[in-house]
Amino acid sequence: MKQKILLGSLAVLAMLINLAGIINEEVLLRRSGEVLFFLPLIVYYHKKLKARNLNVYLFTGFALAATVAGCLNSIWYFEQITLGFWLGSYIILAREAIKHTEYERGSKFTTLYFVGIIAIYVYLLSSHIIEIERNVGNEFTFSIYIIYYLNILFLAVAALVYYLNSFSKKSVFFICLTLSFIFADVLRDMEVFYFRDLSVEIVASLIKFAAIKLSFLFFVTREKKLRLLHLV
Repeated sequence: MKQKILLGSLAVLAMLINLAGIINEEVLLRRSGEVLFFLPLIVYYHKKLKARNLNVYLFTGFALAATVAGCLNSIWYFEQITLGFWLGSYIILAREAIKHTEYERGSKFTTLYFVGIIAIYVYLLSSHIIEIERNVGNEFTFSIYIIYYLNILFLAVAALVYYLNSFSKKSVFFICLTLSFIFADVLRDMEVFYFRDLSVEIVASLIKFAAIKLSFLFFVTREKKLRLLHLV
């Protein structure tokens, strides 16, 4: 119990350091809080993680590398490298979800719902990419963003397929973390390409913290179908 309180306090401290970095416009302080946030999660969940599950270690490695590389975004091609590391972490998450997905034939309504949701997301994603193109002068950077958001689209499709076919606590964590990463990325782009707003940066950062926490919960949770009652 003491360890849980200590690690929880460390996680909160990491978030406060990150917020202090945002408010004071200190990039190193901001990224230090993000890196520090991983430590209590790794210590707390390491016993629950399956030693043979390579995906969790790959995800943690990519996410940490992306966070560290983010400290140097203004230097060389580190902005693109950061996106590349996050892209790698999303691929690992999708890979883990696909591993647990067992396809079950659904009703026509479920199929139409799935197609409708994907169509809406593709439209919104296309609009967002068009806006990014107007603000990015470098074709290489724009190509990275296209690949990055196509990967997020794949992650969203994997999350929806997994959730509709499984309806387990694990799939609920996965679709929640996917939505959290999507919202955090969109808010990040608002900061980078449109305007800097303190409240937007803070919300984006908190959502990113929630996404990372949900990712660990996703990896440690066993696949077990839920009854609808369990979500109430």
